[in-house]
Amino acid sequence: MRPSVLILTARYGSGHLQVANVIAEELKTNGFKPVVSDLFGESHPAFSNITQSLFIKTFSYGSSFYKWFYYGTNKLPSKRLAHFSQYLGRKRLLELIIDNRPVYVLSTFPLHVAPFTIKKAKYLIPTYTVITDYCVHPYWINPFIDHYFVSSQSVKTSLIQQNIHKQKITISGIPIRPEFERLFDKKAIYQKYHLSPQKKVITILAGAHGVLKNVKELCQLLLQNSYQIVLVCGKNVSLYERLLPLCILYPDSFFLYGYVEKIHELFAVSDCMITKPGGITITEAAALQVPLIFHKPVPGQEAENAQYFTEKGASFVSNSIEETVHHVHKVLQNEALTTMMKKNLHQIYKPCSAKTIIDHATNQLEQQSQLLH
Repeated sequence: MRPSVLILTARYGSGHLQVANVIAEELKTNGFKPVVSDLFGESHPAFSNITQSLFIKTFSYGSSFYKWFYYGTNKLPSKRLAHFSQYLGRKRLLELIIDNRPVYVLSTFPLHVAPFTIKKAKYLIPTYTVITDYCVHPYWINPFIDHYFVSSQSVKTSLIQQNIHKQKITISGIPIRPEFERLFDKKAIYQKYHLSPQKKVITILAGAHGVLKNVKELCQLLLQNSYQIVLVCGKNVSLYERLLPLCILYPDSFFLYGYVEKIHELFAVSDCMITKPGGITITEAAALQVPLIFHKPVPGQEAENAQYFTEKGASFVSNSIEETVHHVHKVLQNEALTTMMKKNLHQIYKPCSAKTIIDHATNQLEQQSQLLH
């Protein structure tokens, strides 16, 4: 029988689950049986649905509330924050452990029930956490977590400052789908999406919940230039319908999509990207060296991600449509700037993150096995 690994995640945004699935696929290729669990969703479905809905609304409409929540709790001691959720999902977790007997538990969301429960029950199961942003909120920290996998040196430094021993931290990068690490036939991609290789491509990720505001006005301003705009709405049907008239007005320069299965293909031919700075999206952009423009980042981890990429010279932040258009012109009309941004994105990106995480965990298992024998 293949040894099993329990991966705990949550559906507050798609990123945590996406990272869990990437790690699960890598585990399969390494001979493990991954068990992915949305622990909150399985334990408290009604509570989970309500809080997910509130989370989306605070991102879309109540950014000042989210700012208060994120930076207010940021000042609280991590131990107090961890104790808050130590029993949420405990019954379901014990069922998963008994049914699957995992060799280790890995979390892509700050769920504290696993380290507390495993410690209390005296199970010899290591617990690992993958931090999915370029910043760290104290809520991720738990004294019983055996090892942290982080995106950058600055996150490692933040953890050390909060009394986590440096030997318990690995700079692995954030796991993304392997499609983003492959070579592309760009000529075929241009043809597939009816794009011209002679004109610059601006990709706009509007956000599944319409987080990118005033996107129609932004497109209208950009379309006054000889750019090609590829706009991805995700599953936001109302936004898609609102933007359809632009396809008729600009058939050769405006390309509208809902959910795109092979989004990596669009990233590969993008000359710049306007998006919200979610940890996964910006890691994917870094992998393919796509210069980034962040339009009005939401306060909290997204603003922190935007600040990190901007300080590294890999992105620009704008607070108005006019400022976004100005940054687009600056990036697309200055080759030296574009080259520098691509170089900085390359330095940020850590390839084969999932492999780094699983190799470390497997080595720890082997060492533990040798000690027991």
